[in-house]
Amino acid sequence: MKEKCKLFGRIMIFVFCIGVMLFGAMFVMHKDQDKEELLKIANPVTEVKSLNEMKKYLGYEVPLIGEKEVSKYIVIGKGKVANHGRIIYKDKSEFDMEKGKLDVSGIYGGKKLSEESIGGVKVTLYSYEDTIYATWSYQEYSYSYSMVGNDQNALKLDVNKIIRLVE
Repeated sequence: MKEKCKLFGRIMIFVFCIGVMLFGAMFVMHKDQDKEELLKIANPVTEVKSLNEMKKYLGYEVPLIGEKEVSKYIVIGKGKVANHGRIIYKDKSEFDMEKGKLDVSGIYGGKKLSEESIGGVKVTLYSYEDTIYATWSYQEYSYSYSMVGNDQNALKLDVNKIIRLVE
């Protein structure tokens, strides 16, 4: 009887070890599979080289404040289609636009400063920490322009330039 108990104990230890090895092998296989799937997902944020390349990806005209030096042109995609454009200027101001009627600022929790008509378009001004920004919609597009600081007059001037370029 003792021999049967020892044999049974050894068999149970052997079965336990096989189970641990199988579980470990499955874990390693699935871990690698998850990494491969993550690598297949394209980056939705892409820096492009020029305004023309940005327009090509977006499929619509993008206004550019001519006297400001551009640091980066960025297109942001949803799925396989680029639908959002962002221009970052050297002075750290940012201009965003997207087809549709939504807030494209990417800034949430800002304090509303005022609603004004700039160039005949209803524009809402906000502040958030050390940034002031404006959001508006015109025709079938939504826009946002932000800058570091609190100079509302400078913000309004740049927004007016953008609105005049879109007309």
